[in-house]
Amino acid sequence: MVTIYEVARLAGVSTATVSHVCNNTRYVSDELKKKVCDAMETLHYEPNIIARGLRNGSLKSVGLIVPDCTNPFFAEIARAIDRVCFSRGYNIILCNTDNNSRQQSYYTDMLVSKHVDGVIFISSDETDRDVRKCLDFSIPVVIADREADYESVDNIIVDNECGGYEAASYLISLGFRRIACITGPENISSSVQRVEGFRRALREAGIDLPDSYICSGNFHYSGGRDAYSQFCLQSVVPEAVFACNDMMALGFIHTAIFSGVRIPDDISVIGFDNTELAGLMSPRLTTMAQPIEDIAEVATGQLLLRIEKDTAAVRRIVLNPRMIIRDTCRK
Repeated sequence: MVTIYEVARLAGVSTATVSHVCNNTRYVSDELKKKVCDAMETLHYEPNIIARGLRNGSLKSVGLIVPDCTNPFFAEIARAIDRVCFSRGYNIILCNTDNNSRQQSYYTDMLVSKHVDGVIFISSDETDRDVRKCLDFSIPVVIADREADYESVDNIIVDNECGGYEAASYLISLGFRRIACITGPENISSSVQRVEGFRRALREAGIDLPDSYICSGNFHYSGGRDAYSQFCLQSVVPEAVFACNDMMALGFIHTAIFSGVRIPDDISVIGFDNTELAGLMSPRLTTMAQPIEDIAEVATGQLLLRIEKDTAAVRRIVLNPRMIIRDTCRK
């Protein structure tokens, strides 16, 4: 690895001059600065970013904690956050927890030890210890896509209850009365809220929701596959299904088609997220779209504002989902 001493020797200057050029800590003439920069380019020298950041009080690094990188929604939102951070001169450290609280705790400790400038949590609702650890070390935190209630933590969420309500209302408007639901994990607020909205729409329409028409899912493909098996054991099979995310909708649809069921002629399906996959699958998925780009822009912008201005006001920002009508609901 190239050292600062080698750069100084090639440039014909002192190591202190090289350091001042790298850290912009003292005036250096344009002539000497050019010699140092040319030497660094020739030797492919990369300054110690961590050491320099600690001296300057900022590493320009943001930790991003997500529960499942294999889920297209989290992959797309991580990519969007990375794009925003890059445009603002920040790096991200992506941590995938696999919905494991111990793994999340480990990554939180790691981010704290690396002196990151801030952390965005997109994980289960079981984050209290990890959030407070960041705050104890004066690391700003934003929680996105999950409910939060901290005095100094910004919260960027989607109106999931409204999304569940609109999804069910759309199915009702198409004339369906036997409507089932594939839920997400019970420890995730967004899942609970979507189901609450779904139930409210059915209740207002006077539609009965048997317990057997509710299948507890996991936000994975397997959750949709298992739900199909449960619903098809009913004496009266549902006419339509609301899956609380696109991956479970995909699992349900693939399993149904493989079993000879026609989508949407026999069973209509609506998902939630509007990942890129939703528009590529066949038939194309009708779904409630989360504003992924907006979530990334607002969450990252609020975190960087808090990093760069300690007095930034704490905000709770609610974004709205919207219906994307495609091919999986019979009209």
